[in-house]
Amino acid sequence: MGDVAMCLPVLKTFQNKYPNHRISILTKEAFVPLFKDLSNVEFIGLKKGEGIFSLLQRVLKLQPFDLVLDLHSSLRSAFVCSVLALKGAKTHKIDKRRAAKKKFLNTESALLKPITSQAQAYLNVVEHFGFKLNIKELSPIQSAKKNSNQRHIGVAPFAAHSSKTYPEDLMQTLIEKICNINSGNQVILFGAPGSQQEQLKQWCDNSAQLRTNAGLSLDKELVLMTKLDLMISMDSANGHMAANVGVPVITLWGSTHPYAGYQPLFQPFKNSFLPDYERYPQLPSSIFGEREIRGYEDAMRSINQESILSRVKEILNL
Repeated sequence: MGDVAMCLPVLKTFQNKYPNHRISILTKEAFVPLFKDLSNVEFIGLKKGEGIFSLLQRVLKLQPFDLVLDLHSSLRSAFVCSVLALKGAKTHKIDKRRAAKKKFLNTESALLKPITSQAQAYLNVVEHFGFKLNIKELSPIQSAKKNSNQRHIGVAPFAAHSSKTYPEDLMQTLIEKICNINSGNQVILFGAPGSQQEQLKQWCDNSAQLRTNAGLSLDKELVLMTKLDLMISMDSANGHMAANVGVPVITLWGSTHPYAGYQPLFQPFKNSFLPDYERYPQLPSSIFGEREIRGYEDAMRSINQESILSRVKEILNL
């Protein structure tokens, strides 16, 4: 979902600059609410468990397409592009930057430099067809709407892999300290339906300053994010979604690194908090967090929590 969220500012900027083009978006049906701020867009929602031929039949009914931008470059998207190319469409797929990512992971942490970001890779696909878009033109798809003097802080403590998930005990301590900064602070905990939200309910423990996103649909979660003053996230989709609506985002990194191209858009590097690379010199160890190194289970414990709190206070003007 994070990759999908990162393409939204690109599509919004394209639409603003080239309003006369008809746009159809093929994405998972569950992700369609992410695109609610785009106007005059036709959606092809991939249903859960839907086969490729059923999907292709629905796509072909919407022809003709002049251009097909493959922003995913999967086997499924490649197949759809191949068929549409036979029907006369011009196609181009995203460069996944595999060689650059491999080189990045083989570079000493002190020598790391940013590689092409995911957002720039999306822009490159658009520019392939002659459209002029610059990453400096991108902006949040909408502005956060603050409607009170009370500070609202979102916290998304989960990630797809344990190697990029801040330890539970430290996260609970961090949340408690944020609440103690000001008794008026409200902390909203974000997790997926099921076990994550059940765990977050236990964290709340009848605290007047804590609540969760339990029971909210994705579109209502996005509305809730517009009311935040700050989001604290792992290297995960929630950070990207909050950044898209103009919310400052603090990210905590473990086995991955913001220079690998997936730092939330519009955020300064000082909002990224990393492990102690002198103690854990083999980090970063992966692009998406799937590779865990034995003996590095506590790497994120080396992140200076007081530095995080200091940045929280700075952003919130407390």
